[in-house]
Amino acid sequence: MAQPTTRNYYKILGVTQKTSKADLKKKYRELAKKYHPDTNSGSKQAEDKFKIISEAYEVLSNAKKRKAYDRERSYQKRAPRRPKGQPNWNNPPSGFGKDPGSNQQGYEEPFAQEPEPVDPDMPTSGFDLQFMVDVPLPVAALGGTIPYNYEKYVRCEECEGTGTQGSDECLVCQGKQLIVRSVTLDVKIPPGVADQYTLAFIKEGGEGRNGGPPGELFLKVCVQPHPKFKRIKNDIIHEVTISAKLAEEGGSLEVETLNGTTTIQVEEETLVGEELRILGEGAAINWGKKRGDLIIKFNIEEE
Repeated sequence: MAQPTTRNYYKILGVTQKTSKADLKKKYRELAKKYHPDTNSGSKQAEDKFKIISEAYEVLSNAKKRKAYDRERSYQKRAPRRPKGQPNWNNPPSGFGKDPGSNQQGYEEPFAQEPEPVDPDMPTSGFDLQFMVDVPLPVAALGGTIPYNYEKYVRCEECEGTGTQGSDECLVCQGKQLIVRSVTLDVKIPPGVADQYTLAFIKEGGEGRNGGPPGELFLKVCVQPHPKFKRIKNDIIHEVTISAKLAEEGGSLEVETLNGTTTIQVEEETLVGEELRILGEGAAINWGKKRGDLIIKFNIEEE
């Protein structure tokens, strides 16, 4: 089986999942005869089509291979869209149908059939979810845990995820096995995380059906502006206004930091815009223990 999950073998043979074994064999023989290289003057195109037809019949005529193939197709049809870079399983296989850039007719007869129904009892993976999470600047700079509330599909407790109550359809989930509920997740924010960085949380997305795995949760970090601090890479800028007397004479001053306060020494004859750098009091570097600096920038009150 060359590529069981990228080709629709049912459409290639012009059958459905309900087609009997005898009709499946009949349809295969009909197409095999039509596209056999010996009856097409050794045509390379006919040979390629004949190989794919044979491949499709080999899978669908074998109970074990067919069951595995159906399971894969069910996952791909029901699964949500994956992050960029994942293959698009819904593209038609090359060499069949019409080429978008060509006026020539391709091999279309088997594709005239309606898509086969998906087995509702197949395990189905849950939906991936993507949201934005507001993170205070100190938490983004130093790391921490914040509660995040969102809605997702969860298993219906009324019917225990079966979709039925006795012989009737579950009134709560209406037979869907899942219901939408609000949940809260304790989100761990890595120290020094950058604004717009996306965090991934495995199995925190929508619940799967029929025992299928949950989806994933993706949270894009939105660092919130702070009334006193401004972050530039790993450094934190803190503008402090001091009196003219303190600027002229110098002295000690208590200033706020990301996680508390500290006392600094203001030098004599400090000018507007002068800076004092406090080492290791900035944002974490590369999610580690080392930190940038806290830069105190002085403003002076007018007399």
